Amino acid sequence: MKVEQQMLWDEFLSRWPRENLPNLTLEEYVSVNDTDTFTYWLETKTRELGSIQGNTSAKFGIYKRGSEGKEQSGIGHGEIYTWRTRYGSSESEVFDYVKNALVEISNAASKGDLETIDTIDFAPLVKWKIAFLYQNQASPVLINTFSKPMLEVLTGNTRKVSFPKMYQQLIAKKGGKNLLEFGDQCWRQAEYKRKEIQQRAIFEQFSHIDQFNRCADLWPQETIDAFCALIQEANSNKLDIFTTAMETGAMIRIGRKEQHAIRAEEVFATFEPTQKKINFELRYEHRDAYDCSEVSDDLYRQLRKSKQLANFAQHYPITRKPYWPANYFSDDYIDDIPDESKVAEQGETYLMENLSPLNQILYGPPGTGKTFHTIEAAVKAAEPSFGWDSREELKAEYDRLVSEKRIRFVTFHQSYGYEEFVEGLRAVSNQDNQIEYQIQSGIFKQICQDATASAINQPSALKPNAKIWKLSIDGVKSSRVRDYCFANNLAAIGWGETGDMSSEDRSAEEQDYFEGLGALAKSSVMEFSNRMAEGDIVVCVKGQWSIQAVGVVSGDYQFREKGVEDRSDFCHVMPVDWLATGLDVNLYELNDNTRLTLKTCYELTRFTSIELYEVLEKSGVKLKSYSQADSKRQNYVLVIDEINRGNISKVFGELITLIEPSKRKGQEEALELTLPYSGKPFSVPDNLYIIGTMNTADRSLAMMDTALRRRFDFIEMMPKPELLANTVVDGIDLEELLTVLNERIEILYDREHTLGHAFFMPVKKLVDAGEQDKAFAALVSVFQNKIIPLLEEYFFEDWDKIRLVLADNQKEETLQFVSEKPLNNSKLSALFGNKHGLNQYGETQKQYILKKKSDSVWKDAQAYKAIYPSSDKQGK
Repeated sequence: MKVEQQMLWDEFLSRWPRENLPNLTLEEYVSVNDTDTFTYWLETKTRELGSIQGNTSAKFGIYKRGSEGKEQSGIGHGEIYTWRTRYGSSESEVFDYVKNALVEISNAASKGDLETIDTIDFAPLVKWKIAFLYQNQASPVLINTFSKPMLEVLTGNTRKVSFPKMYQQLIAKKGGKNLLEFGDQCWRQAEYKRKEIQQRAIFEQFSHIDQFNRCADLWPQETIDAFCALIQEANSNKLDIFTTAMETGAMIRIGRKEQHAIRAEEVFATFEPTQKKINFELRYEHRDAYDCSEVSDDLYRQLRKSKQLANFAQHYPITRKPYWPANYFSDDYIDDIPDESKVAEQGETYLMENLSPLNQILYGPPGTGKTFHTIEAAVKAAEPSFGWDSREELKAEYDRLVSEKRIRFVTFHQSYGYEEFVEGLRAVSNQDNQIEYQIQSGIFKQICQDATASAINQPSALKPNAKIWKLSIDGVKSSRVRDYCFANNLAAIGWGETGDMSSEDRSAEEQDYFEGLGALAKSSVMEFSNRMAEGDIVVCVKGQWSIQAVGVVSGDYQFREKGVEDRSDFCHVMPVDWLATGLDVNLYELNDNTRLTLKTCYELTRFTSIELYEVLEKSGVKLKSYSQADSKRQNYVLVIDEINRGNISKVFGELITLIEPSKRKGQEEALELTLPYSGKPFSVPDNLYIIGTMNTADRSLAMMDTALRRRFDFIEMMPKPELLANTVVDGIDLEELLTVLNERIEILYDREHTLGHAFFMPVKKLVDAGEQDKAFAALVSVFQNKIIPLLEEYFFEDWDKIRLVLADNQKEETLQFVSEKPLNNSKLSALFGNKHGLNQYGETQKQYILKKKSDSVWKDAQAYKAIYPSSDKQGK
């Protein structure tokens, strides 16, 4: 891709060298239906080097009209051309200005002088694209991104930072990377941040309102999200967006207003920014009393549901584009608000056009790259901001996320069930060698719990896999030793006469004392001194039902000979960071309706650290180390290969509803169910992405479980013969070969049973490496071991149809992979006797023979070329 981009760049400079720009004519600069003008090259032919599409042709300063000119502010018309009036009053005067601007921009770019370019009055998108193309490639100063909102997001700057400074920051980040590769990386990052880019572009439209600028930094993100969504929705419904005054007005209006009209034809609603919020008044159809409210997500959803915007647009229709504020008060070119589907409109084509859906299934015939692209889809869902320059970097990131268990993989099959996927009972032997049944969490429950821990910003001290210890410090009544422990981040227990349990040199008296303890006391001392470890969770009980403190072990076991406070026997000590004390949180239900026993120290196994944290959160407990900085919300991905091979009802059970985006935890319509084995409440977090793959040759999409079809986005992945373009092995055109094979299969069977391009990619790789002999050997292997067996399966060994697919019915005998041999009556009689009745209808019985792998036909290139005869090409 980079080679092609570089060739395109060189081609542009060859066609429009910088030294020729002073002699550029108006006809060479811009025209209609001419694909060899400077502006056509700039906007269309070099689009892969950076897009400037959108808005009107006025961005070029002057353009040739294809129709009658419309009256607009700041726009002048001649008989043929239209121009920006601030550049001059005639086409010759304007073009002189434009040409001088081109020369100044290109000369400054070649010198790396970005400050001079920034001062030149010309459309920003256009002038920075020109500067990019004419910069010194050996010492670049710009990347191929020209939208200011996009640059702001990529650099983390505000709109007050200039283009030159942002380009300088990005070039500094580039390091030793190829400029075009780095540009693609920036576009990938921008694709993942499209929402922020859109919001920046929308805010830019109201930058002339002082109050808007002063208050914007004070609004919560929810208000900003809702305001931008409302504005975008109004624009999508073709409502104009305008303000009451250019400099001091604080009122933003949506409705219908022409550019030169003094008053609006109709106002749908108004927005009034204040220091803490944005007020909203719905005026359309509310003549007597305006419907007032505060901008919020609820307001946005209500407005969308009401269809009032669409009704307004029907009553006040327009054929033009709806106006933004810039259309009313400024002749300056201001970028269009980037449409979400077109943010990544340049560079390489990526698998996912939009942000990853929570549930998606990649489906298609065998060999179309479903599993291959699963890696990309999984990384994109788990780390939306990650950009990569090569497949190796992508795979390395995928492996890292797998090692961190943020991406997990499972394959469905016919016997796979709920017990393996969610939870079930498992028979295990206990310490007494007795069989008991324990509840075991499946992969889906495990990843949901880990994602939940991240989604609720669980403090880093509470590790998902930490053990949980019940501890009683000097009983449950008031205690000086317990108060001391809480104040000094310690945990302590008695039986100090045992001596230091971490020492191998305990005295005989100490050992005898330990051996003389009861079973519960002995176990408590061993658990406390030998099993509790740093990172484990400790809950200090208040009684049989509830706890009074929660903490995390922060160091190693210690033995204090003098004890703690007034208890000289409390010598066994453990550093514990007490996150919350003075609690009264009931754990009876969480502990499977089991009371906390009198034993001083033991492990609680009936619930996880995540479940404990959720109970604490619901009880309003604020842990002292809790802050947004303690934890970062992370996305998790579960990849389900061959999702259509499993019995969906059997595998998901009642949880199929919980995976719906609207039913996820944290959403308004969130659902929580009780699991049948553990009896615990369960929900699916909204930071868990589910990616399935489905081979349509196994089961048609039409036959998919309806419940699954409604809850997943289906992304079709069909064969792409074009990926094999110009790949020729011993004269065999692989693109043409695959195209013709699939055309025949589609007619004889259906499109869901075609052959994927992935079968031939190893062959292409060898061709690209110049290994023709190995490439042909690989092609033979693909046919013998992949394609022929697949065709046998597709057509249930109907060899007549297989021959049609391979064009063996059109080839001479020596080039046929599957030969056909008629069986005469004497042969049939010899095999079945005279009364076999096999030819009673007069048809000829045939015998089909698949040539042996050692047969010379497999190594004859002509046998493959004959699959796509010239007649097929002509008929296409």
